[in-house]
Amino acid sequence: MYRIGLIGNRAHQNSYGPIWHEREDCEIVAAAEHHEGKGEALSQLYGLEVARDYDAVLEDPNVDIVSICTDFYLKRTLIKKALDCGKHVLVDKAIARTVVEARELVDTVAGASNKVLLTYPSRFSPAMIRLKEALDRSEYGHISAYAHNSVKQFFGDLMAYVSYPTPAVQNGGGELMNLGSHTVDALLWFFGMPNRVSCQMQNLYFEEYEQFGTEDIATLWCEYPDFTATLTAGRSKARSEDATFDCVNITGEGAWVQVDRMGYSVNGQLVDTPPPRAAGLAACVSHLIDCIEQDAKPVTSAEDGLSVALLTTAAYQAAHTGEPVTLPLQNEQHPLITTEDHVVNRLLD
Repeated sequence: MYRIGLIGNRAHQNSYGPIWHEREDCEIVAAAEHHEGKGEALSQLYGLEVARDYDAVLEDPNVDIVSICTDFYLKRTLIKKALDCGKHVLVDKAIARTVVEARELVDTVAGASNKVLLTYPSRFSPAMIRLKEALDRSEYGHISAYAHNSVKQFFGDLMAYVSYPTPAVQNGGGELMNLGSHTVDALLWFFGMPNRVSCQMQNLYFEEYEQFGTEDIATLWCEYPDFTATLTAGRSKARSEDATFDCVNITGEGAWVQVDRMGYSVNGQLVDTPPPRAAGLAACVSHLIDCIEQDAKPVTSAEDGLSVALLTTAAYQAAHTGEPVTLPLQNEQHPLITTEDHVVNRLLD
């Protein structure tokens, strides 16, 4: 039986908590959240006394795995402390706001014996795995275009559902740091780091973001030697509860490939993919347990988080200046965060 400690009640803890709770091989035994209101919500859900000090859970010898879903600025210190205390770690994306934080975490994880999984559930999607394999073997020949549209059609009360928006110093920006993190990771998984990025950021739908000067929609143009990839990520207002989002399109030689919630298709014909062992975020939890039991390396960890931080920082720079940014980055300054706040050692809310 794995004993689980919940760290934070932001972002996807409202999704991971039930997954841990429903697994027969896991038991939630502790929780911590420094914000009283958010902590009370955890307490009501799981019948636990929720600590205000994260160390109370991280140092608890009765906890085996911590599920970290906090604002991004806290993850640098929380992951390090968790590993120092002998815990395995599941950490919700993104792993860091800034390149400085991400580099420090790479060093921290490199010397650890315990497992750290950075959660990008598309890595476990059979359709996305099939696409990755096809691209690796050049099944569709020369790729001339790639587009990933991940604009979540949100229905309901935004502030009742997510921990966004926040000031940029807490989470590094708006929806590029949130939903956009998935599209950036998928691009890097498929093709590696681009040579250059341009970016347009907009505030079109939610005044909640506008008050912090952050974006609800971001579009990136990522240049590779032979093609340009277009990523559009963010959040808009839906007209119905069943509105869909998240679609990848690739143009190859004689092949138009699309991956979306309907499945995997080539030239309009669905291609069979195996059913997933577990879907979405549950697949991330299952994979971490497998890595612990098989002493295997997780498919995503701090190195992937650093790559995402590098590309998203370049995108913010490009949006800020209105000019393309060349990679590798020569300047790792995040334009929305002051130099002194690239690493934060205090609570911000």
